[in-house]
Amino acid sequence: MIRLFCVNFQVVFLLTVSMARVFAADSGYFEKVFPAPENPLPGELSMPAEWRIWIPEDVAKLKGVVVHQHGCGEGSCDSGRTCVYDLHWQELARAHDCALIASSFRQDKRPCEQWCDPRNGSAKSFFDALEYFAEYTGHDELKTVPWALWGHSGGGQWVGCMTQLYPRRVVAAWLRSGCPDTVVKTADELPMDSDFLNTPIFLNIGAREYDIPFVWESCWNYYRKIKARNAKIGLLIDPLTHHETGSSRYPAIRFFDDMLTARLPSEGVELLPAPNGFTLPISEITDKEISAENVVKNPENPGCNYDATERREFLRDGLWFPNLEYVDVWRRYSLDASFDDTTPPPSPTDVQLSLSDGVLSWKCRADLESGLKTFAIYRDGVEIVQIPTAHVVNSRPVFQGLTYSDTPDFSLPEMKFQIPDYDRDSECSYSVSAINTAGLESRRQTVSSVL
Repeated sequence: MIRLFCVNFQVVFLLTVSMARVFAADSGYFEKVFPAPENPLPGELSMPAEWRIWIPEDVAKLKGVVVHQHGCGEGSCDSGRTCVYDLHWQELARAHDCALIASSFRQDKRPCEQWCDPRNGSAKSFFDALEYFAEYTGHDELKTVPWALWGHSGGGQWVGCMTQLYPRRVVAAWLRSGCPDTVVKTADELPMDSDFLNTPIFLNIGAREYDIPFVWESCWNYYRKIKARNAKIGLLIDPLTHHETGSSRYPAIRFFDDMLTARLPSEGVELLPAPNGFTLPISEITDKEISAENVVKNPENPGCNYDATERREFLRDGLWFPNLEYVDVWRRYSLDASFDDTTPPPSPTDVQLSLSDGVLSWKCRADLESGLKTFAIYRDGVEIVQIPTAHVVNSRPVFQGLTYSDTPDFSLPEMKFQIPDYDRDSECSYSVSAINTAGLESRRQTVSSVL
């Protein structure tokens, strides 16, 4: 064990946040900005579009792309700027040799449908971004590999529409608080062929957002519309949220993990058939699991706050799941937004201490199931502090913070800890562990090098 030096300890955490453009081949981050055309043609995007991508190190050939699409409005558009820095979504991408990509459509005061309907130029912008990144990074396969699509609100509309337009490219889709009929009615205008109907989709809405009729009503009716065609679509009602995404990333990432495992081919780009899955009869679903207990009708919107009987009518044909194991994930999350995880997170690596200023630093990946909550710092085997988590919006505490739109509060907070009143004349040892959002702790890693 390397022996280091310390004195009496006070809790101080040095969190360095950088919104700088850290886009370079050695970091894995890349950016492309497409300006708005002066006179956009039909099918051409009328607004600027920023695209960012993260590519895992040591991946010779990518097998797919995880797409994280923000919602409508300037705040949501801004949130898209930090997505590719998200360590949890990165871990999903890394586990399947995929890139992680996100947009920031600079909507400003323009109507949302100018981008959330892909036919208005946002699909072309996406393809242009993939082509640019393919050429710039040397990953030519970005032009042809499949996508796992996640979208929030207007992004849910975009994801749903892209799934209908390009089902052969879509591994699976997660629609949070939005669907192809949310902003403007488009589902009936787009193909609903067998390829689309066999693409796994999960529709996820907040139990408390029934006062947004264009979301609540459109999502329930969209579910019924495509379920009637025997589509592979599931429905998860988040029991704790309004229109914010809350902790829904946890069931979403597990869904994508299952579907990427099942559908990505070992060679080539043609998707493997989606699993037939499992249908849970409505008789085995409780009112509480569909957030229908004690529903109080909203007098201002009496037609869209469905009670238990009405919700059961929507679900009369049962609920589809990709596999039996996911039923347990769904049941647990539907009741109180919790989930099971029995495995600890990855341990920190490259733990270093700077002798000149007493700064501990390390690297760490997120837990695929439970993300990354915090770090514990130990001195001579005794825990002295847990790093404060950044701000979250109605979700579990997360090291990077979590916005309304499921993106980090910051671009990439550095993993550092400032030892206060550092004194090189006192001898001690330091170690660091990671803690996931399920409260499980990794093995401690002692300082491996001194700078």
